[in-house]
Amino acid sequence: MAPESPAPALDPLAEPVDRVGRGFIAVLALTNLGIWTAFFTPIQFLLPLQVEAIAPASKESSLGVVVAVGAFVSLVASPLAGAFSDRTSARLGRRRTWVLWPTLAAVAVLALMGGLTTIGGLVLGWALGQLTLNASYAAVTAMLPDQAPVAQRGTVGAVVGAAQPLGVIVGSLIATLVPGDNTAADGQRARYLVVAVVVLMTAVLFVARMRDPRLERDRIPAFHLGTFSRAFWVSPRAHPDFAWVFLTRFLVILGTAFVTSYLLYFTRDVLGRSPDEAGDTVAAILQFYIVALLVSALVAGPVSDRVGRVKPFVIGASLVCAGAILVLSFARTQEAATVAAVIMGAGFGAYTAVDLALISRVLPSAGDRARDLGIINIANALPQVLAPLVASVWITALRPSGYDVAYQSLYVAAAVVTVLGAVLVVKVRGVP
Repeated sequence: MAPESPAPALDPLAEPVDRVGRGFIAVLALTNLGIWTAFFTPIQFLLPLQVEAIAPASKESSLGVVVAVGAFVSLVASPLAGAFSDRTSARLGRRRTWVLWPTLAAVAVLALMGGLTTIGGLVLGWALGQLTLNASYAAVTAMLPDQAPVAQRGTVGAVVGAAQPLGVIVGSLIATLVPGDNTAADGQRARYLVVAVVVLMTAVLFVARMRDPRLERDRIPAFHLGTFSRAFWVSPRAHPDFAWVFLTRFLVILGTAFVTSYLLYFTRDVLGRSPDEAGDTVAAILQFYIVALLVSALVAGPVSDRVGRVKPFVIGASLVCAGAILVLSFARTQEAATVAAVIMGAGFGAYTAVDLALISRVLPSAGDRARDLGIINIANALPQVLAPLVASVWITALRPSGYDVAYQSLYVAAAVVTVLGAVLVVKVRGVP
């Protein structure tokens, strides 16, 4: 039997043309799964339980502060870490270096999070968690435009995008299967430790298995603080497609963030579940959401590659998400909320698969992929700052009229924002 031909050499600054294999896709998806598990398990399950145990009377506003401060940190961490990753010449490679060390720091932070017993401690702890996890995520995300050719990005984006909802599944399993005390401020220790193990194992897999060519020092521009700082502003006039993609992603993520930020409390205050039942109810609803999302993502990505078009899928998926939010605004039973979740899953699955391909095709510079993706990630993170703050003020203001009114009006507004994000995708001119 003839020996296998060696893999073609990779140029870290060239536009990739060789198709990536299943091993690359699998490792990239699993690494994303670890990171999203570390993001979603605290946000969806552990932090709400800790906050309620510490400050039950102000749970909405307190959770809003914890999540918003963490998201604000991610606004800075992702593009800054991405920019340094782009300029890294370590032997381990640009991306693997920035996956390894921030992940080790994130593991240490997660191990400490379960023992925090004050709102101030949670604010600081989750801020550090977002800092370290986003530093790693910036490098992981850059691997798609680094190594996957344009014609394959819908397919790769679909598999990678599927890792996001699977992170929610893993988080729900951790929250339900790993022992914990939901009434104690420090009752989530074991669950945080399991999250730390998951993200560590997937990062080690990435470092061990990914090819990541070294960027030679003579190909890195000289560092000047002023030039480096100004580069974080990507001119909408010079790069209009990048600007429109940023804005549309911001609007769609903002609309959906209004739903996800307070889903646990929605099951408590609108669907009438007890504290012990709420987590199981959210997990049951999310199971249907995730199945729909996985099917939708794995279908939409390859179909987009096959037909060679991206924008119609992004627009259609965003409109489906808006419809799902509208359905949820009228849901008063677990069954109705589940229907909304299935519709949302179908829409957001297609969106996560194809929008990543859209983003990768409007990046301004091959030498700054991680930085520019970090800037785009602000469109993911900023809604996580704004949505909890707006939602907490909105719900608190309308709570005297009843939680039904508060959440219904909030979700109708979220649907309108999402529709706007869908419509403005037509402004992207350089991508079919």
